[in-house]
Amino acid sequence: MEANIDRSTLEALRAGLRGDAYVPGDEGYEEGRTAWNLNAHQHPALVVVAEGAADVVAAVLQAREEGLGVGVMATGHGVAAPADGGVLVNTSRMRGVRVDPETRTARVEAGAKWADLVPEAATHGLAGLQGSTSGVGIVGYTMGGGFGWLGRKHGFAADSVKEADVVTAEGELVKASAHENADLFWGLKGGGGNFGIVTSLEFALYPITHVYGGNLFYAVEKAEKVLELYARWSEDLPEEVTSAVAFLNVPPMPDIPEPLSGRSVITVRFCYTGEGLEEMGEELLAPWRELGETKIGEPIMDTFGVMPYEMMDMISMDPVDPLGAYGHSDMLRDLSQETQKTLVKLAGAESNSPLIMLEARQLGGALSRPPADLNPMGRSDARFILNGIGATFSPEMAQAVQAYLAYVAEAVEPYASGAQYVNFMDLDGATPERVKAAYSQGDWDRLVELKGRRDPENLFRFNRNIPPSSVAV
Repeated sequence: MEANIDRSTLEALRAGLRGDAYVPGDEGYEEGRTAWNLNAHQHPALVVVAEGAADVVAAVLQAREEGLGVGVMATGHGVAAPADGGVLVNTSRMRGVRVDPETRTARVEAGAKWADLVPEAATHGLAGLQGSTSGVGIVGYTMGGGFGWLGRKHGFAADSVKEADVVTAEGELVKASAHENADLFWGLKGGGGNFGIVTSLEFALYPITHVYGGNLFYAVEKAEKVLELYARWSEDLPEEVTSAVAFLNVPPMPDIPEPLSGRSVITVRFCYTGEGLEEMGEELLAPWRELGETKIGEPIMDTFGVMPYEMMDMISMDPVDPLGAYGHSDMLRDLSQETQKTLVKLAGAESNSPLIMLEARQLGGALSRPPADLNPMGRSDARFILNGIGATFSPEMAQAVQAYLAYVAEAVEPYASGAQYVNFMDLDGATPERVKAAYSQGDWDRLVELKGRRDPENLFRFNRNIPPSSVAV
Protein backbone atom coordinates (compact mmCIF):
# COMPACT_ATOMS: atom_id res chain seq x y z
CA MET A 1 0.00 0.00 0.00
CA GLU A 2 1.33 3.38 -1.03
CA ALA A 3 0.65 6.17 1.45
CA ASN A 4 1.88 9.73 1.50
CA ILE A 5 1.72 12.19 4.36
CA ASP A 6 1.44 15.70 2.96
CA ARG A 7 3.87 18.31 4.21
CA SER A 8 1.28 20.51 5.99
CA THR A 9 -0.05 17.51 7.89
CA LEU A 10 3.48 16.51 8.85
CA GLU A 11 4.35 19.98 10.10
CA ALA A 12 1.16 20.14 12.17
CA LEU A 13 2.01 16.78 13.72
CA ARG A 14 5.59 17.83 14.45
CA ALA A 15 4.42 20.99 16.17
CA GLY A 16 2.67 18.93 18.83
CA LEU A 17 5.44 16.42 19.48
CA ARG A 18 8.25 16.39 22.00
CA GLY A 19 9.95 13.90 19.74
CA ASP A 20 10.30 13.82 15.96
CA ALA A 21 8.38 12.70 12.90
CA TYR A 22 9.85 11.68 9.55
CA VAL A 23 8.62 10.67 6.12
CA PRO A 24 10.68 9.02 3.37
CA GLY A 25 13.44 11.33 2.21
CA ASP A 26 13.76 13.19 5.52
CA GLU A 27 17.04 13.16 7.39
CA GLY A 28 16.36 10.88 10.34
CA TYR A 29 13.94 8.59 8.50
CA GLU A 30 16.51 5.86 7.84
CA GLU A 31 17.70 5.78 11.43
CA GLY A 32 14.14 5.86 12.74
CA ARG A 33 12.99 2.86 10.71
CA THR A 34 16.08 0.66 11.03
CA ALA A 35 15.70 -2.35 13.32
CA TRP A 36 18.42 -4.20 15.21
CA ASN A 37 17.70 -7.16 12.93
CA LEU A 38 18.91 -5.68 9.67
CA ASN A 39 16.75 -8.09 7.67
CA ALA A 40 13.65 -6.25 8.87
CA HIS A 41 13.47 -3.85 5.92
CA GLN A 42 10.68 -1.52 6.98
CA HIS A 43 9.27 1.21 4.71
CA PRO A 44 6.67 3.06 6.77
CA ALA A 45 4.85 6.10 5.43
CA LEU A 46 5.58 7.88 8.71
CA VAL A 47 8.03 7.34 11.57
CA VAL A 48 7.22 8.96 14.90
CA VAL A 49 10.17 8.88 17.31
CA ALA A 50 8.30 9.32 20.57
CA GLU A 51 9.64 10.89 23.74
CA GLY A 52 6.57 10.31 25.88
CA ALA A 53 3.05 8.90 26.03
CA ALA A 54 1.57 12.05 24.48
CA ASP A 55 3.68 11.48 21.35
CA VAL A 56 2.40 7.91 21.11
CA VAL A 57 -1.18 9.16 21.39
CA ALA A 58 -0.52 11.69 18.61
CA ALA A 59 0.95 8.98 16.37
CA VAL A 60 -2.04 6.69 16.85
CA LEU A 61 -4.52 9.48 16.20
CA GLN A 62 -2.61 10.44 13.05
CA ALA A 63 -2.67 6.83 11.85
CA ARG A 64 -6.42 6.67 12.41
CA GLU A 65 -6.95 9.88 10.48
CA GLU A 66 -4.84 8.62 7.57
CA GLY A 67 -6.36 5.13 7.64
CA LEU A 68 -2.96 3.52 8.22
CA GLY A 69 -1.87 0.61 10.37
CA VAL A 70 0.49 1.05 13.33
CA GLY A 71 3.67 -0.77 14.24
CA VAL A 72 5.88 -0.31 17.30
CA MET A 73 9.63 -0.72 17.68
CA ALA A 74 11.94 -0.19 20.62
CA THR A 75 15.09 -2.04 19.59
CA GLY A 76 13.87 -4.02 16.57
CA HIS A 77 15.18 -7.39 17.77
CA GLY A 78 11.88 -9.13 17.07
CA VAL A 79 10.18 -7.50 14.10
CA ALA A 80 7.42 -9.90 13.09
CA ALA A 81 5.84 -7.80 10.33
CA PRO A 82 7.56 -4.75 8.82
CA ALA A 83 5.42 -1.60 9.06
CA ASP A 84 5.38 -1.06 5.30
CA GLY A 85 3.12 1.81 4.31
CA GLY A 86 2.01 2.38 7.90
CA VAL A 87 2.95 4.46 10.91
CA LEU A 88 5.97 3.18 12.85
CA VAL A 89 6.15 4.36 16.45
CA ASN A 90 9.78 4.24 17.52
CA THR A 91 9.98 4.25 21.33
CA SER A 92 13.77 3.98 21.63
CA ARG A 93 14.09 7.38 23.36
CA MET A 94 11.66 6.42 26.14
CA ARG A 95 14.27 4.80 28.38
CA GLY A 96 13.16 5.75 31.90
CA VAL A 97 13.34 3.14 34.67
CA ARG A 98 12.38 3.38 38.32
CA VAL A 99 12.84 0.73 41.02
CA ASP A 100 10.82 0.62 44.22
CA PRO A 101 12.77 -1.55 46.69
CA GLU A 102 9.92 -1.51 49.21
CA THR A 103 7.39 -3.11 46.88
CA ARG A 104 10.05 -4.96 44.87
CA THR A 105 8.72 -3.57 41.62
CA ALA A 106 10.07 -1.71 38.63
CA ARG A 107 8.35 0.73 36.30
CA VAL A 108 9.91 1.15 32.87
CA GLU A 109 9.10 3.23 29.83
CA ALA A 110 8.34 1.75 26.43
CA GLY A 111 11.89 1.86 25.04
CA ALA A 112 13.85 0.77 28.09
CA LYS A 113 16.21 -2.17 27.64
CA TRP A 114 17.03 -4.72 30.29
CA ALA A 115 20.49 -3.14 30.32
CA ASP A 116 18.86 0.05 31.62
CA LEU A 117 17.10 -1.75 34.45
CA VAL A 118 19.55 -4.43 35.56
CA PRO A 119 22.13 -2.17 37.28
CA GLU A 120 19.41 -0.04 38.86
CA ALA A 121 17.66 -3.08 40.32
CA ALA A 122 20.97 -4.65 41.36
CA THR A 123 21.75 -1.76 43.71
CA HIS A 124 18.74 -2.93 45.74
CA GLY A 125 19.57 -6.64 45.49
CA LEU A 126 16.76 -7.23 42.99
CA ALA A 127 16.42 -8.61 39.49
CA GLY A 128 13.80 -8.93 36.76
CA LEU A 129 13.10 -11.89 34.49
CA GLN A 130 15.24 -10.89 31.51
CA GLY A 131 15.88 -13.08 28.52
CA SER A 132 19.15 -14.26 27.04
CA THR A 133 20.47 -10.75 26.45
CA SER A 134 20.07 -7.42 28.23
CA GLY A 135 20.15 -5.59 24.90
CA VAL A 136 16.49 -6.41 24.23
CA GLY A 137 13.64 -4.00 25.01
CA ILE A 138 11.73 -4.91 28.16
CA VAL A 139 8.20 -4.07 27.04
CA GLY A 140 8.14 -5.90 23.71
CA TYR A 141 9.82 -8.94 25.23
CA THR A 142 7.32 -9.04 28.07
CA MET A 143 4.25 -8.54 25.86
CA GLY A 144 5.23 -11.70 23.98
CA GLY A 145 5.57 -13.69 27.20
CA GLY A 146 9.28 -13.45 27.86
CA PHE A 147 11.38 -16.19 29.41
CA GLY A 148 15.07 -16.67 29.97
CA TRP A 149 17.45 -18.28 32.41
CA LEU A 150 15.11 -17.86 35.39
CA GLY A 151 12.03 -19.13 33.58
CA ARG A 152 11.63 -22.61 35.03
CA LYS A 153 11.70 -21.13 38.53
CA HIS A 154 9.74 -17.90 38.09
CA GLY A 155 7.76 -18.39 34.86
CA PHE A 156 7.11 -15.91 32.08
CA ALA A 157 7.99 -12.26 32.53
CA ALA A 158 4.41 -11.47 31.52
CA ASP A 159 3.16 -13.26 34.64
CA SER A 160 5.01 -10.73 36.80
CA VAL A 161 3.31 -7.66 35.29
CA LYS A 162 1.33 -5.56 37.78
CA GLU A 163 0.11 -2.62 35.70
CA ALA A 164 0.52 -0.95 32.32
CA ASP A 165 -0.19 2.43 30.78
CA VAL A 166 -1.59 1.75 27.32
CA VAL A 167 -2.53 3.81 24.29
CA THR A 168 -5.58 2.12 22.77
CA ALA A 169 -6.70 1.93 19.16
CA GLU A 170 -8.98 4.89 19.92
CA GLY A 171 -5.95 6.98 20.83
CA GLU A 172 -6.76 7.04 24.54
CA LEU A 173 -4.19 6.60 27.30
CA VAL A 174 -5.59 4.19 29.89
CA LYS A 175 -4.37 2.11 32.81
CA ALA A 176 -4.63 -1.65 32.66
CA SER A 177 -4.37 -3.89 35.71
CA ALA A 178 -6.23 -6.71 37.39
CA HIS A 179 -8.64 -4.09 38.73
CA GLU A 180 -8.90 -1.64 35.82
CA ASN A 181 -9.49 -2.60 32.19
CA ALA A 182 -8.94 -6.18 33.30
CA ASP A 183 -9.79 -7.62 29.88
CA LEU A 184 -7.11 -5.49 28.24
CA PHE A 185 -4.64 -6.39 30.99
CA TRP A 186 -5.17 -10.10 30.34
CA GLY A 187 -4.55 -9.72 26.61
CA LEU A 188 -1.49 -7.52 26.97
CA LYS A 189 0.40 -10.19 28.94
CA GLY A 190 1.28 -12.47 26.06
CA GLY A 191 -0.81 -10.96 23.26
CA GLY A 192 2.20 -9.59 21.42
CA GLY A 193 1.16 -5.94 21.12
CA ASN A 194 -2.19 -6.56 19.45
CA PHE A 195 -4.31 -4.47 21.79
CA GLY A 196 -2.44 -1.22 22.28
CA ILE A 197 0.91 0.45 22.73
CA VAL A 198 2.31 0.08 26.24
CA THR A 199 3.98 3.34 27.24
CA SER A 200 5.02 2.19 30.71
CA LEU A 201 5.01 -1.12 32.50
CA GLU A 202 5.16 -2.07 36.18
CA PHE A 203 6.25 -5.57 37.18
CA ALA A 204 7.61 -7.59 40.07
CA LEU A 205 11.31 -7.95 40.84
CA TYR A 206 12.95 -10.82 42.70
CA PRO A 207 15.60 -10.90 45.44
CA ILE A 208 18.37 -12.30 43.24
CA THR A 209 21.93 -10.97 43.25
CA HIS A 210 23.96 -13.94 41.96
CA VAL A 211 23.42 -17.13 39.99
CA TYR A 212 25.52 -20.17 39.18
CA GLY A 213 25.87 -20.56 35.45
CA GLY A 214 28.05 -20.87 32.41
CA ASN A 215 28.95 -23.16 29.51
CA LEU A 216 30.84 -26.36 28.88
CA PHE A 217 32.10 -26.21 25.29
CA TYR A 218 32.94 -29.47 23.52
CA ALA A 219 34.15 -30.17 20.01
CA VAL A 220 31.15 -30.73 17.76
CA GLU A 221 32.47 -34.21 16.97
CA LYS A 222 31.37 -35.20 20.50
CA ALA A 223 27.77 -34.14 19.87
CA GLU A 224 26.26 -37.64 20.05
CA LYS A 225 27.71 -38.33 23.50
CA VAL A 226 26.90 -34.84 24.78
CA LEU A 227 23.28 -35.08 23.66
CA GLU A 228 22.90 -38.56 25.14
CA LEU A 229 24.12 -37.44 28.57
CA TYR A 230 22.23 -34.15 28.42
CA ALA A 231 18.93 -35.87 27.67
CA ARG A 232 19.32 -38.11 30.74
CA TRP A 233 20.78 -35.43 33.01
CA SER A 234 18.12 -32.82 32.26
CA GLU A 235 15.23 -35.16 33.17
CA ASP A 236 15.72 -34.77 36.92
CA LEU A 237 16.87 -31.17 37.22
CA PRO A 238 15.07 -29.06 39.84
CA GLU A 239 13.02 -26.12 38.59
CA GLU A 240 15.67 -23.77 40.00
CA VAL A 241 17.72 -24.82 36.95
CA THR A 242 17.07 -23.73 33.38
CA SER A 243 19.37 -25.53 30.96
CA ALA A 244 20.06 -25.84 27.24
CA VAL A 245 22.26 -27.66 24.79
CA ALA A 246 23.39 -25.73 21.73
CA PHE A 247 25.34 -26.24 18.53
CA LEU A 248 27.40 -23.14 17.74
CA ASN A 249 29.37 -22.16 14.67
CA VAL A 250 31.57 -19.59 16.40
CA PRO A 251 32.77 -16.80 14.10
CA PRO A 252 36.47 -15.87 14.07
CA MET A 253 36.20 -12.53 15.81
CA PRO A 254 38.66 -10.62 18.03
CA ASP A 255 36.40 -10.68 21.11
CA ILE A 256 35.91 -14.47 20.95
CA PRO A 257 38.22 -16.51 23.21
CA GLU A 258 40.96 -18.15 21.14
CA PRO A 259 40.00 -21.79 21.91
CA LEU A 260 36.52 -21.16 20.44
CA SER A 261 37.19 -18.66 17.65
CA GLY A 262 36.25 -20.07 14.26
CA ARG A 263 35.24 -23.49 15.64
CA SER A 264 32.08 -25.57 15.55
CA VAL A 265 31.16 -26.68 19.06
CA ILE A 266 28.36 -28.10 21.14
CA THR A 267 27.79 -26.51 24.51
CA VAL A 268 25.87 -27.42 27.63
CA ARG A 269 24.67 -24.32 29.44
CA PHE A 270 22.55 -23.72 32.49
CA CYS A 271 21.66 -21.26 35.20
CA TYR A 272 20.91 -22.25 38.79
CA THR A 273 19.16 -19.81 41.11
CA GLY A 274 18.48 -21.68 44.34
CA GLU A 275 20.06 -22.11 47.74
CA GLY A 276 23.80 -22.73 48.18
CA LEU A 277 24.81 -21.44 44.77
CA GLU A 278 28.35 -22.74 44.50
CA GLU A 279 27.88 -26.00 46.40
CA MET A 280 24.67 -26.97 44.64
CA GLY A 281 25.87 -25.66 41.30
CA GLU A 282 28.95 -27.86 41.45
CA GLU A 283 26.83 -30.83 42.48
CA LEU A 284 24.56 -30.30 39.50
CA LEU A 285 27.58 -30.09 37.23
CA ALA A 286 29.22 -33.22 38.65
CA PRO A 287 27.98 -35.67 35.97
CA TRP A 288 29.75 -33.57 33.36
CA ARG A 289 32.97 -33.45 35.29
CA GLU A 290 33.11 -37.16 36.10
CA LEU A 291 34.99 -37.74 32.91
CA GLY A 292 35.57 -41.44 33.40
CA GLU A 293 31.84 -42.03 33.66
CA THR A 294 30.71 -39.81 30.81
CA LYS A 295 33.51 -40.77 28.40
CA ILE A 296 33.12 -37.37 26.82
CA GLY A 297 36.47 -36.05 27.90
CA GLU A 298 37.65 -32.59 28.84
CA PRO A 299 35.73 -29.63 27.43
CA ILE A 300 37.43 -27.07 25.23
CA MET A 301 36.40 -24.45 27.75
CA ASP A 302 34.54 -24.44 31.08
CA THR A 303 33.06 -21.09 32.14
CA PHE A 304 30.87 -22.28 35.03
CA GLY A 305 30.86 -20.49 38.33
CA VAL A 306 28.99 -18.08 40.57
CA MET A 307 28.35 -14.81 38.72
CA PRO A 308 26.55 -11.55 39.52
CA TYR A 309 23.13 -11.35 37.94
CA GLU A 310 24.42 -8.42 35.86
CA MET A 311 26.74 -10.83 34.01
CA MET A 312 24.08 -13.28 32.87
CA ASP A 313 24.51 -12.22 29.25
CA MET A 314 27.66 -14.36 29.37
CA ILE A 315 25.59 -17.55 29.43
CA SER A 316 23.94 -17.12 26.02
CA MET A 317 26.61 -14.84 24.54
CA ASP A 318 24.12 -13.32 22.08
CA PRO A 319 25.48 -10.83 19.53
CA VAL A 320 25.48 -7.22 20.73
CA ASP A 321 25.85 -5.27 17.49
CA PRO A 322 23.02 -5.12 14.91
CA LEU A 323 23.09 -7.79 12.23
CA GLY A 324 20.84 -9.46 9.71
CA ALA A 325 19.42 -12.77 10.88
CA TYR A 326 16.69 -15.28 10.20
CA GLY A 327 15.39 -17.83 12.66
CA HIS A 328 13.05 -20.74 13.16
CA SER A 329 11.70 -22.34 16.30
CA ASP A 330 9.70 -25.41 17.21
CA MET A 331 8.59 -27.02 20.45
CA LEU A 332 10.12 -30.48 20.90
CA ARG A 333 8.21 -33.15 22.81
CA ASP A 334 11.46 -34.60 24.16
CA LEU A 335 15.06 -35.43 23.30
CA SER A 336 14.54 -39.05 22.30
CA GLN A 337 17.30 -40.94 20.55
CA GLU A 338 15.66 -40.20 17.21
CA THR A 339 15.47 -36.50 18.05
CA GLN A 340 19.12 -36.53 19.07
CA LYS A 341 20.12 -38.16 15.77
CA THR A 342 18.16 -35.56 13.87
CA LEU A 343 19.89 -32.69 15.70
CA VAL A 344 23.30 -34.19 14.94
CA LYS A 345 22.30 -34.51 11.29
CA LEU A 346 21.19 -30.87 11.26
CA ALA A 347 24.12 -29.29 13.11
CA GLY A 348 26.80 -31.91 13.72
CA ALA A 349 30.29 -32.21 12.30
CA GLU A 350 29.12 -33.46 8.89
CA SER A 351 26.16 -31.10 8.51
CA ASN A 352 27.76 -28.05 6.85
CA SER A 353 25.14 -26.01 8.67
CA PRO A 354 25.19 -22.26 7.89
CA LEU A 355 23.46 -21.47 11.20
CA ILE A 356 25.32 -19.73 14.00
CA MET A 357 23.17 -21.53 16.58
CA LEU A 358 20.77 -24.42 16.97
CA GLU A 359 19.71 -24.55 20.61
CA ALA A 360 17.34 -26.84 22.50
CA ARG A 361 16.34 -24.97 25.67
CA GLN A 362 14.65 -26.75 28.52
CA LEU A 363 11.06 -25.97 29.43
CA GLY A 364 9.00 -27.33 32.34
CA GLY A 365 8.72 -26.03 35.86
CA ALA A 366 6.82 -22.75 36.12
CA LEU A 367 6.77 -22.46 32.31
CA SER A 368 4.56 -25.54 31.98
CA ARG A 369 2.20 -25.18 34.93
CA PRO A 370 -1.27 -24.03 33.87
CA PRO A 371 -1.21 -20.29 34.55
CA ALA A 372 -4.12 -18.21 35.71
CA ASP A 373 -3.37 -15.85 32.84
CA LEU A 374 -2.74 -16.03 29.11
CA ASN A 375 -0.07 -18.54 28.08
CA PRO A 376 2.04 -17.58 25.03
CA MET A 377 3.15 -21.20 24.46
CA GLY A 378 -0.23 -22.80 23.95
CA ARG A 379 0.00 -24.75 27.22
CA SER A 380 2.24 -27.20 25.39
CA ASP A 381 3.53 -30.35 27.05
CA ALA A 382 6.79 -29.96 25.10
CA ARG A 383 9.94 -30.38 27.16
CA PHE A 384 12.26 -28.26 24.99
CA ILE A 385 12.07 -25.36 22.58
CA LEU A 386 14.35 -25.52 19.56
CA ASN A 387 15.65 -22.24 18.19
CA GLY A 388 17.80 -22.01 15.08
CA ILE A 389 19.39 -18.72 13.99
CA GLY A 390 21.51 -17.84 10.99
CA ALA A 391 23.37 -14.59 10.43
CA THR A 392 23.22 -13.14 6.92
CA PHE A 393 25.93 -10.82 5.67
CA SER A 394 25.05 -11.10 1.97
CA PRO A 395 22.05 -12.03 -0.21
CA GLU A 396 23.66 -15.40 -0.88
CA MET A 397 23.97 -16.09 2.85
CA ALA A 398 20.37 -15.03 3.36
CA GLN A 399 19.17 -17.53 0.76
CA ALA A 400 21.31 -20.31 2.23
CA VAL A 401 20.10 -19.64 5.79
CA GLN A 402 16.42 -19.48 4.80
CA ALA A 403 16.70 -22.71 2.83
CA TYR A 404 18.45 -24.43 5.72
CA LEU A 405 15.88 -23.27 8.25
CA ALA A 406 13.16 -24.77 6.03
CA TYR A 407 15.17 -28.01 6.06
CA VAL A 408 15.38 -27.84 9.87
CA ALA A 409 11.62 -27.32 10.14
CA GLU A 410 10.90 -30.33 7.96
CA ALA A 411 13.42 -32.54 9.75
CA VAL A 412 12.14 -31.87 13.28
CA GLU A 413 8.43 -31.94 12.43
CA PRO A 414 7.99 -35.59 13.55
CA TYR A 415 9.32 -34.65 17.01
CA ALA A 416 7.54 -31.31 17.40
CA SER A 417 4.44 -30.76 19.53
CA GLY A 418 2.83 -28.39 17.05
CA ALA A 419 2.67 -25.52 19.55
CA GLN A 420 4.66 -22.33 19.01
CA TYR A 421 6.08 -19.53 21.14
CA VAL A 422 5.16 -15.92 20.40
CA ASN A 423 8.54 -14.27 20.96
CA PHE A 424 10.49 -16.66 18.74
CA MET A 425 8.45 -15.84 15.62
CA ASP A 426 10.06 -13.14 13.48
CA LEU A 427 9.71 -11.99 9.88
CA ASP A 428 8.78 -14.95 7.65
CA GLY A 429 8.06 -17.13 10.67
CA ALA A 430 5.08 -15.16 11.97
CA THR A 431 2.48 -16.78 9.70
CA PRO A 432 -1.19 -16.74 10.75
CA GLU A 433 -1.08 -20.49 11.40
CA ARG A 434 1.99 -20.28 13.62
CA VAL A 435 0.62 -17.29 15.56
CA LYS A 436 -2.57 -19.21 16.30
CA ALA A 437 -0.51 -22.25 17.36
CA ALA A 438 1.09 -20.14 20.11
CA TYR A 439 -2.16 -20.23 22.09
CA SER A 440 -4.62 -22.81 23.33
CA GLN A 441 -7.93 -22.85 21.47
CA GLY A 442 -9.69 -21.28 24.44
CA ASP A 443 -7.15 -18.48 24.73
CA TRP A 444 -7.24 -17.91 20.97
CA ASP A 445 -11.01 -17.54 20.90
CA ARG A 446 -10.83 -15.08 23.78
CA LEU A 447 -8.04 -13.11 22.10
CA VAL A 448 -9.96 -12.82 18.83
CA GLU A 449 -13.04 -11.62 20.74
CA LEU A 450 -10.93 -9.10 22.65
CA LYS A 451 -9.37 -7.86 19.42
CA GLY A 452 -12.82 -7.40 17.96
CA ARG A 453 -13.79 -5.14 20.86
CA ARG A 454 -10.53 -3.30 21.45
CA ASP A 455 -9.17 -2.99 17.89
CA PRO A 456 -11.93 -3.93 15.43
CA GLU A 457 -10.15 -2.27 12.48
CA ASN A 458 -6.87 -4.08 13.26
CA LEU A 459 -5.00 -0.80 13.61
CA PHE A 460 -2.24 -2.66 15.47
CA ARG A 461 -1.45 -5.15 12.73
CA PHE A 462 2.30 -4.94 12.17
CA ASN A 463 3.02 -7.61 14.75
CA ARG A 464 2.34 -11.28 15.43
CA ASN A 465 -1.16 -10.48 14.42
CA ILE A 466 -4.38 -11.63 15.97
CA PRO A 467 -7.17 -10.73 13.54
CA PRO A 468 -10.34 -9.23 15.02
CA SER A 469 -13.01 -11.38 13.36
CA SER A 470 -13.82 -14.60 11.51
CA VAL A 471 -10.79 -13.81 9.34
CA ALA A 472 -8.87 -15.63 12.10
CA VAL A 473 -7.50 -18.99 10.95
